[in-house]
Amino acid sequence: MMRRNLLWLAGLVASTAVHAQAPDPTRPAAALLSPESAGVTAPVEGVQTVILRRGGRSGAVVNGQYVEVGGKLGDKRVLKISESEVVLMGEAGREVLKLTPAIEKVPARKKTATKRRTTETTEK
Repeated sequence: MMRRNLLWLAGLVASTAVHAQAPDPTRPAAALLSPESAGVTAPVEGVQTVILRRGGRSGAVVNGQYVEVGGKLGDKRVLKISESEVVLMGEAGREVLKLTPAIEKVPARKKTATKRRTTETTEK
């Protein structure tokens, strides 16, 4: 009986060790994490979040810093914030930072209405 319990306990410990090495599926991609926690030496660059406000100043989180339209990000001024990008103006000119650079937003095509066929029935 004792031997069976020891084998069960050893199996439990081994399976726990295997699961501990599996990557966490809910963990954000390394590029979105802070450089220290991701083990990356280069700073995270890009737009993390966009906050659009009607009648107020829209904001965004860029490189971990919250900025609003008209505000400054380093030596650049924020010109525009839309749902997919932040537009900056600096000494080097205009710069556009995309929220999702690998995804291009394209409007969907509208389907044309198809005529329904009707069957004519005649009464006898």
